[in-house]
Amino acid sequence: MYCQRLTLKDFRNYRRLDLHLSPGLTIFQGENASGKTTLLEAVYILATTKSPRAGSDQELVSFEAEAEFGAPAFARLAGTVDRQDGEIEAEILVLRDQPPGADNAQAGTARKRIKVNGTARRSIDLIGKINVVLFSPEDLDLVIGTPSLRRRYLDATLSQIDHRYLRHWQDYAKVVAQRNGFLRNVRERQNQSRGRLPGRDEMSIWNEELVKNGAYLIKRRLEALQSLNGLAATTHAQLTGLNSTLMPEAVNGFELVYQPSFDLQGTSDEAAIAARFEERLNEVRSQELQRGVSLAGPHRDDFAFMVEEANIATYGSRGQQRTAVLSLKLAEVGWMQAQTGDRPILLLDDILSELDVHRRQYVLDTVQARADQILITATDLAFFGDEAALREVAALYLVEGGSVKRV
Repeated sequence: MYCQRLTLKDFRNYRRLDLHLSPGLTIFQGENASGKTTLLEAVYILATTKSPRAGSDQELVSFEAEAEFGAPAFARLAGTVDRQDGEIEAEILVLRDQPPGADNAQAGTARKRIKVNGTARRSIDLIGKINVVLFSPEDLDLVIGTPSLRRRYLDATLSQIDHRYLRHWQDYAKVVAQRNGFLRNVRERQNQSRGRLPGRDEMSIWNEELVKNGAYLIKRRLEALQSLNGLAATTHAQLTGLNSTLMPEAVNGFELVYQPSFDLQGTSDEAAIAARFEERLNEVRSQELQRGVSLAGPHRDDFAFMVEEANIATYGSRGQQRTAVLSLKLAEVGWMQAQTGDRPILLLDDILSELDVHRRQYVLDTVQARADQILITATDLAFFGDEAALREVAALYLVEGGSVKRV
């Protein structure tokens, strides 16, 4: 799989861009804040419909974009992607709706319009058509950040290859929000009038929906981590064995460990998970009513990066943490291919500067063997070794102030 063409209009600092790309290794070189990361972000959005770094969709629309003829200012992203089963054309418009009289470009809201092969579609219809793996320096937060970041990673990754997971995830999020509202209302009634507790039948309606959707999410997360474990452990051993004087951590014992919010008793069977989930909801019923929030389920789960049974978020060095995330991301490429039959597009955002020379070469060799297209950003071509040799295997682009030029 590879992106043949990327077209941008009023997307962040790009007023107009029409970029034709080739399979293999492509390097975007430029100063910080020149727009390199924005190119990778655009490809990621076309695959997932969401930005990996924007706080809101309004940020995606250029400050210079203007409303015309009564239509709101908008950003346009379009891409043509070659897959094993044929080409696909994806287009996303991000429209910035501003309230009357607003002079702040970030005031108001934003909405998306999506087309697949020229036909208007929903987000769910586009997700999974294009597969990508993104690795950026911020991914170190997967190890040391909050559980919500790790859950978001699993959800975004699984949604690309499993539409059933995506539907269950969306339904589950709605049920959690509605169930929490119900619990808060019950708590308020109790506080105000010491009203009766909701009956079992009333609670069972919400529990049934929560369990039905949540059990599948947990099952697929367990399966994904089990598959990723084997691939990531091999990569981790190879990375850590490259230069033991630079990184003396153990070369074996790397594992991604799922941490559910209730005891699964070692099962990965969906029906058994559902039974344990329902039991746990009954156990915490009184606590949930008192606190007005759902206390068990995949929205409370986590996973940990372990080396020799030690959580490296707490006990690992920054180098060990970076190696662990890199192992996961490289494993994700092979895992996605095994799941879909097609190699994902690999997006590497300025990661070589964080690696020593041995790991840089390992990463470059590995990604070229595992992906049909690798898009890399860098501030300095020196990270890639001999420039003459690099030009023989890579397409080089200079990025300056929202313009991209082949060099």
